[in-house]
Amino acid sequence: MSDQPPVPPVPPVPATDPFGRLLRSIPGRDWLAAVIAAIGGWVAAYVVAGLSLLLTVAVAAAGGSGSSTGSIGSTGPLSGSGLGGAAPDVQDLLSGVSVLLGAPAQLVALADLGRLHLSGSAALFGVSGSAVLGVVPAVVLAAQVVIAVVLTRRIRTRELGLVQLVVTAVLSGVVLAAVTTLTGLVLAIRFPDVPGVSIDPVHAVGLGSVLGSFVIGTLSALLARPSGLVRGNVTLARALGTARIAASQLGVLVVVLVLVTIVVALIARPEWGAAIPLLVGNLAMAFTAFGFLGGIGTSDLGSGGSTTSAFGGPGAWVWLVVLFVLVTAFAAGLALAVRRNDRARTTLDWVVTPLVWLLGGVVVFVLGTGVIAYQATGTGVVGGSGSVGVTPWTPLVFALWGGAVEAVARYVAPGLLPRVGGRTVLVAARLVGTDPRPAAPVPAWSAAPGVVPGAPAAPSGPAATPGAPAWGQAAGAQSFPGSGTPAPAPMSPRAKKVLVRSLIAGGAVVVVVIAGAVTTSVLRSNVWGPAPTVRSYVDAIARGDAAGAERLSEVPPDASMLDSTVLKSAADRPKDVRVGRVTTSGDSALATVTYTQGGKNRSGQVTLRRTGTTFLVKDEWRVTRPLADTVSVTASDALEGAPVTVGGKKVGEISDGAFRSLAYPGTYDVRVGGSKYFTGGTKTVSVGGATSSYVDFQPKATKQLTIDAEAYVTDLIESCAAKTDVDALSGCPWYSPYDADGPVEYQVKTMPKLTVDVSGSGTISVESTEDGVIGYDYTSFFGDSGHAEDDFDVYEYLEVQDGTLVSAY
Repeated sequence: MSDQPPVPPVPPVPATDPFGRLLRSIPGRDWLAAVIAAIGGWVAAYVVAGLSLLLTVAVAAAGGSGSSTGSIGSTGPLSGSGLGGAAPDVQDLLSGVSVLLGAPAQLVALADLGRLHLSGSAALFGVSGSAVLGVVPAVVLAAQVVIAVVLTRRIRTRELGLVQLVVTAVLSGVVLAAVTTLTGLVLAIRFPDVPGVSIDPVHAVGLGSVLGSFVIGTLSALLARPSGLVRGNVTLARALGTARIAASQLGVLVVVLVLVTIVVALIARPEWGAAIPLLVGNLAMAFTAFGFLGGIGTSDLGSGGSTTSAFGGPGAWVWLVVLFVLVTAFAAGLALAVRRNDRARTTLDWVVTPLVWLLGGVVVFVLGTGVIAYQATGTGVVGGSGSVGVTPWTPLVFALWGGAVEAVARYVAPGLLPRVGGRTVLVAARLVGTDPRPAAPVPAWSAAPGVVPGAPAAPSGPAATPGAPAWGQAAGAQSFPGSGTPAPAPMSPRAKKVLVRSLIAGGAVVVVVIAGAVTTSVLRSNVWGPAPTVRSYVDAIARGDAAGAERLSEVPPDASMLDSTVLKSAADRPKDVRVGRVTTSGDSALATVTYTQGGKNRSGQVTLRRTGTTFLVKDEWRVTRPLADTVSVTASDALEGAPVTVGGKKVGEISDGAFRSLAYPGTYDVRVGGSKYFTGGTKTVSVGGATSSYVDFQPKATKQLTIDAEAYVTDLIESCAAKTDVDALSGCPWYSPYDADGPVEYQVKTMPKLTVDVSGSGTISVESTEDGVIGYDYTSFFGDSGHAEDDFDVYEYLEVQDGTLVSAY
């Protein structure tokens, strides 16, 4: 026996540390995906930034010179000794290379929430200064995020847990921050040394770009597959589903507004051209803020700032954007209801949905706002700062729209979606996804045998037991529309590849079309020959001399409105006419014309044909395609053959329900005549503006129609009152007594008050606004004499045949 006390057992030492096990549990493919996605996103942003800069320079160069030829200027990085002399200076070459390679890198840093820093000094004048510019190129940022998300989804595995997912996402953020920072510093724009002038390297790297690139890289990796973040958290899943709907609405709005902005810039606003390739996304964000009834303005830029919104300043076009936002918001509410797939919602959704739209407004505010700060020192200190773009209160308006979307999802969708059809709703659910739903809690006193009260219930949702109630209701409640219809089959890998390739091809086609339009604008040039003819031609239109314009052009047959009387009656004829570039190809020419109409800048194109040459130098040209648009007038069949007059002169008549004619730019009063019973009236149509040159006429009742229609119904009532046979009241506004035996005598005690309306198809309805009173005397089946009075109303439909009113039935 030993007197030594027993030694306590020593706890086993863990074989490895938890952090090491975590790192080893992440497959090498996921490490690679985190790095490649970040680098691939940066490369995509760099390429898009470079292309945007090239297009911007090309458009700006085209807009700055009116001739078709040019020469290399004597200033700039390549001006050292000229192109035909000795080799240029090495510093000039390095400076040019730094601009070509560094400018896109700085745009990427700006897209990652950086600030462009400029500073320098001029010793000769004793002046030094600095400036900071901050604007997020939305197109560059979109390219970075999209490619990063696509690469992450394509490469990363699906087996990662939440912690593993966060680790790889943080790695993506670190890699993107490192690449953006290093390339921004290494590729800083450096200018050549000039005696007495010192300009520091220009770059956009700072604390904002480092943190911004880290956050953007991390979020891109996390949101590549949001389902990995949920992990059974129903509340988070539903919040992400709401965010998906909000992002879809904003994405549709921005894409459509980008396309509209490009079209407007190429056609109606050529002065926007230089800013379009680089800042088209930011302009679309600003227009989106207008559509949500937000504000655009300036702040602290020397004048104290100003703000404008849809309620004043931009023009009537902004209400089209507001209407588009209203339609997409209503659709978002329906989509949100389809995604939720239930009707029992919590009060928390009234917070989550506005908050999600508020975050969307914050994104619009960040991408649609530019900031600037500057400071200069010399004999004194001058400085200031300010911003241009979306106003800070705009996100709050977005939150109110989020509340409206929530209201649509709660109160409108449950009554509307069941009428849409199950298959349609299921297809919509396939597009927007479906939120998971927690199982309804089972009371302890009603738990089934073997079920422990308080234990987690089986999840419910689209995959729940067939016949289970949807929309979060109890058993027996109304099911989700289409619950009995099989869901669409998931896309096969081959179909997904075809879809991705089709989207890439479609994007390439859009890029080619836009690039072709810009290139065509760049290649236009002014030629002396047709320019004077174009000038004289448009000046004749501006002063209302259609005959003078006709002498210089070839008038097509469908041009009855190209008349001097008609043109002189037009308001808002072209003013401040300018002939732009003229491109000549053989005996044909194309001229671009700009002018103002109604205080707004307009543009158009005129084609010409060479008809001869005199003195071997002066060409004679005639306009073959006039500066005119087609006016389309449509009318109901009731106005067939009615004369069409403009400015007091008849220009045609309604044939087959329409009249069309070319017309010069201006605002015209178009009158459509009529017949004895119908008239079209007068409406205004604008040609050459932003609105469509289309107007529709519906028949309006003449005074004679009202008189004759009322007389028709009065005669009908009197003829019915003269009948005594109880079976002869077909088409009459009252019925005979049910117990009458033999003839009945009617007396109209009070005639009804009538109103006459005309439909768009020409059908005439005569209705009573106050009932009439009919009295009748008769003998009943029992031989008793009776007298009674009853109210009657009139609903009569008439039409005109061969100039006469007849019953429409």
